[in-house]
Amino acid sequence: MSFPGCVNLNLRMIFFTDFDGTVTHEDVPDLLVATYGYGLEKLRESNQAALNGRMTYREACQEQLESIRLGFNKCIDKALILVQLDPGFLAFYEWAGSVGVPIVVLSGGLTPMIEAMLKHMLGHEALDRIKVVANDVAVRDGFGSVDEDGGAWRVVFRDDSVYGNDKGRAIVSYASHFEGINTCNNSKRPISLFAGDGVSDLSAAGKTDLLFAKRGEDLVQYCKQKQLPFIEFTNWENILKTTQDL
Repeated sequence: MSFPGCVNLNLRMIFFTDFDGTVTHEDVPDLLVATYGYGLEKLRESNQAALNGRMTYREACQEQLESIRLGFNKCIDKALILVQLDPGFLAFYEWAGSVGVPIVVLSGGLTPMIEAMLKHMLGHEALDRIKVVANDVAVRDGFGSVDEDGGAWRVVFRDDSVYGNDKGRAIVSYASHFEGINTCNNSKRPISLFAGDGVSDLSAAGKTDLLFAKRGEDLVQYCKQKQLPFIEFTNWENILKTTQDL
């Protein structure tokens, strides 16, 4: 397990974040499924089924992603054109780099697509400072490459959980590692933070010292129902200000 290059032996905090709809304005998989998969109506039905418990998030995600008929590189190209970064995230990213705060992206999306977007939006050095923990892709039987059209690629989930990538499990693992770094250096345990918005983020709730939940989204409602403490945010300017004050 590798870690961002900005990690030092006096780590004060570590920031975990969802990607689609949190770091970006748009949800990339939803855009691709609505446009190049089985369409917006069935996407909404699938999302509702996951919310209602009629499907697991993993099942819904697999069904949605594997409805996309566009080759994988073409999907990345579309994402680079359609997706915009939350403007406040750039300032947060620059501040985090200046003070040595590692950023770990935890996503139910696809690692190569997220890494391509980060490099496009923040520069090639972004992947030295941001660790991406997400799912992967593989070629389907009967195809020679994931880049062929017609359903050539499938999602490869990171773990065997109902989420496909259990963000809570990942947070515990990473936080323990960074805590170990500080213990060896006789420093205080680093503060852990997480920002998210949707169903894939539910397992992360309650796993960090501070939770940011995006206004109007499913994570806010979940935290209210479970009586979990959180800070509501609308953009990364809100998150930056709160984090700088810690």
